[in-house]
Amino acid sequence: MIRRLIVICLVAAGLYGGYWFVGARGLETAVEHWLDERRDDGWLAEWDEVNVRGFPSRFDLTVTALELADPRTGWVWTAPFFQTLALSYKPHHLIAVWPDTQVLQTPLERLDVQSERLRGSMVLTPDSGLALRRASFEIDAIEVRSDAGWNGALEQARVATRVVPEGADEPLTHQISLKAKAWKLPSPLLARLNSADILPDTLDAVEADITVTFSAPWDRYAIERARPQPREVTVSLAEARWGQLELKLAGAFTVDEGGQPTGSLLVKATNWRDILQVSVASGLIPSEFQGPIETALGLISQLAGSPKTLDIPLSFRGGQTWLGPAPIGPAPVIRLR
Repeated sequence: MIRRLIVICLVAAGLYGGYWFVGARGLETAVEHWLDERRDDGWLAEWDEVNVRGFPSRFDLTVTALELADPRTGWVWTAPFFQTLALSYKPHHLIAVWPDTQVLQTPLERLDVQSERLRGSMVLTPDSGLALRRASFEIDAIEVRSDAGWNGALEQARVATRVVPEGADEPLTHQISLKAKAWKLPSPLLARLNSADILPDTLDAVEADITVTFSAPWDRYAIERARPQPREVTVSLAEARWGQLELKLAGAFTVDEGGQPTGSLLVKATNWRDILQVSVASGLIPSEFQGPIETALGLISQLAGSPKTLDIPLSFRGGQTWLGPAPIGPAPVIRLR
């Protein structure tokens, strides 16, 4: 009996070891094939080595000296390495690890990114599309420097997303949550927003709970072909605290194929006169509108019984943005490159 048990254990260990080596080699081949396909599609795809370690219980993939460039969008990503870590019996549940230093080249500028921690946990569909089902990302002490002369930083952020409803056949709708603190805005934007000189250099906190329905799943084809575009957006709550200013948003809007939003958000603003002053000083609201808007909003806040706090709709319609009854400029174009 003992001999038979030993034989069974040895056979099982041999079969599992064979599974690991076949799986590891298959993963290496699949990644190298994907990189070769990008070259065939006209991308720049360069790397030094693809290897899988972690025997017997893990598939830990590392790609070194990686450079990917998509000529259609003008984006280039360069990193000394990129890793995915997975248990061998859960190969579609990944831990992704980015290096402490990496470079993003956009159509407009080069961004040097440094961070103490940048990693994510992702659950993908177990098929060739590898569509994202849920994910969470941890970002600590990240700093971005641009060759256009600006820099920005973030002390900490946590981002999570999950497909809703959870068992949806087509993963198009994601519930996304964000919590960030000590967010130093990019220096040109900060200088523009703070030209009224009433704000500290850093946002205290930003929180958001948003549900977005996209035009296509976030899967491998979102990288290979085109980014899915937002079509329906529901903001359960978005909140920013910046010095004495506090801004909360909630509402919903749709986005057409041209990126134009239609819908409205309810804005709750504390110390709204300072927010208006910042918006005018930064050019977000034309200066000639400041007087009429301030008069109208002052009347609304007095009627509500709270002169420092204001509840007012922010609407998008006809290609314009409206703050209450007043148009304040063109609606933003919401499109992912």
